[in-house]
Amino acid sequence: MTTLEKVENWLEQNTYQLDQFKDLANLAKLKTEKGYSVAVVIPTLEEEETVGNVLECLVTKLMKQYNIIDEMIIIDGGSKDGTKDACSLFSDYVTFYEQSDILRNVCNFNGKGEALWKSLYVTKSDIVIYIDSDIKNFDERFVTGILGPMLVNDDIKFVKGYYKRPYIAAEGMKSNEGGRVTELCARPLLNILYPELSGFIQPLGGEYGGFRDVLENIEYTSGYGVEVQSLIEILEKFGLDCIAQSNLIERIHRHQPINSLSKMSSAIMQTILRRHIDSTSLNNTILIKNLMKENSSFVKSRSEDLLHCNCAGKAISNENFKYVEINEHILPCMSKIRGTSRDDVFAL
Repeated sequence: MTTLEKVENWLEQNTYQLDQFKDLANLAKLKTEKGYSVAVVIPTLEEEETVGNVLECLVTKLMKQYNIIDEMIIIDGGSKDGTKDACSLFSDYVTFYEQSDILRNVCNFNGKGEALWKSLYVTKSDIVIYIDSDIKNFDERFVTGILGPMLVNDDIKFVKGYYKRPYIAAEGMKSNEGGRVTELCARPLLNILYPELSGFIQPLGGEYGGFRDVLENIEYTSGYGVEVQSLIEILEKFGLDCIAQSNLIERIHRHQPINSLSKMSSAIMQTILRRHIDSTSLNNTILIKNLMKENSSFVKSRSEDLLHCNCAGKAISNENFKYVEINEHILPCMSKIRGTSRDDVFAL
């Protein structure tokens, strides 16, 4: 079977539609019958505008009403806005962690990937689902669409969400050109180096999840390469057939400014290329345009010291550019680090 035939077969067999999981009572029944517990992990970094709506929806529908979620945790990367206050309104149902307080003696690299990796240490459920906290049109489908395939098909161990990602430049200006890093960076590299993954519509999507015995036996990266790292690791260790993708319809969120996309692209290219190029020869410093502009409500901005990819950059003589370092640290399988010292962990 050629790679193209394998991908076509995978697309037909392992792509799910949301309509299959709209009956929440049936989903809850399936979960109970199979005896699974479910954790939802939400990484945050200055998302006070949207995280409250995310939690309200999940607590009301998937915890109180249908008992689909057993654990829900926030891993915060050091927010300086009102994110923690917004989360505190749901403290009876949601556990809030400062990322830097988890496994403090093991690592503190910061970054989204480290937050997701550390969440495995503080959760205990059979299935762990990750969702981003910046979704403007959030509802329960971002969890149930991920969980569903794992409940209806015992062969599925990991699920990625996909959706339309409209690009909203300003009020009333909407196009279907979101996911710029996916289309210009990740997809071409994956097609060249990992063609079996070419069927994924949103390989960098932040809504995905899997069984703990899979997630604890793959390596994570500390930064924004974590999504593509997970796909590659699971492909290589468990095979394509245990992975599915699920249609979550549409995802609306604030977009990154172009200089942040440069940093994100660099992190993702490091992650994809490191298995093919001696990692010591990969340059991890780049120059980015130092854009000075006012951001609209559709463009993500953060406190000055919490810029995208957790690096604000170093000034150089040319005022038009900043010099930044992008480091995707490899985090070993969580299954190997419990009760292990820092030095031993990174010798693994």
